[in-house]
Amino acid sequence: MRWLYRLQTRVGLTGPEATAALVLLGALAAGLVAGRLRSASEPVPADLYAAADAAFAAADGGRGGAAPPAQTGAAPPAETAPANSLADAPAAQVAAAEVAAAAAPRRASKPPPAPTNLNTASAADLQRLPGIGPALAGRIVAYRETNGPFRSPDQIVEVKGIGDKTFEKLAPWLHL
Repeated sequence: MRWLYRLQTRVGLTGPEATAALVLLGALAAGLVAGRLRSASEPVPADLYAAADAAFAAADGGRGGAAPPAQTGAAPPAETAPANSLADAPAAQVAAAEVAAAAAPRRASKPPPAPTNLNTASAADLQRLPGIGPALAGRIVAYRETNGPFRSPDQIVEVKGIGDKTFEKLAPWLHL
């Protein structure tokens, strides 16, 4: 308790203020523990798995991944269910919920950015970059056709509509 008194004097709290701060910290800790226990004990709805399957199938683009289930919330037949299903592990349920939330489209989803070669990328490839839409991608391709290949990634600021702030967002994804 000596450390608590030293902390109280160092921070400059009176006795009642220190007591109130301890009560608030205790209530915060109790609330965090209660929330964690409640989230760990809540069952994950069956349609969550169907939504995650559909999102992964859409992201796969028909390149050979598993097809989404025909019905929302439909369980797979018993003979095809894996021995370690997600229902067996609470941590796996939480992870599946986080994956489904991340995979759920928020708006007309744009594919995630990927490293892009400025001199060979098509307009569709350029649109995957943050802040680049169809019009700006067309201007980049037109600039490249008019002025030749880019000599360095920072030369993209010469394209109308791309300034320093946009270049800062694009820089990690650009290469030649």
